[in-house]
Parts: sequence; structure tokens; C-alpha cells
Amino acid sequence: MVEKNICQNPKCCNNTTKDRWNKKLEAYESRKAYFKPAHAYRILSYFCTTRCANEWLETNLDNIVERQHAPKKITEKIIRQ
Repeated sequence: MVEKNICQNPKCCNNTTKDRWNKKLEAYESRKAYFKPAHAYRILSYFCTTRCANEWLETNLDNIVERQHAPKKITEKIIRQ
């Protein structure tokens, strides 16, 4: 059985909702990812919601583009003729 990943957004555990409360630890924790790792929507196999995914992406987009981890379509201007 394949387990789900934990949400990769470090701000996820700062949200104080009832489903994030861990009774054993008596603290808030991150949720599990929305889908299992083998799912077609790969981004949601690392984040619990699209809000968490978008929040993480907004924070880290500059680093992703700067380190050339992005396809050239994003970093280069595309001119259609």
C-alpha cells in the first residue's frame, strides 16, 4: 500500500483548523497530500490543497527560475510569427 506524502508547504501547519490538530502531540501539524504519489495530478501528490501548492510556488518561483529548474518556455520570451 502506497502512503500519501506530507504537505510540503512549511506554512501548512500554521493554519489552525480542527483537522490539523494532533491529540498525541498536542500541536498543529501539516496535512497529508491530496493524492497518492502515482496520481496524474503530480503537484497535488505533494500538497494538501491547491492553495498550499500556489502559496509555496509564489514563495519559491524566483529560486526555481534563477536556478534553471524551469523549462526555457518560462525563462525566454516567446514570439509567435
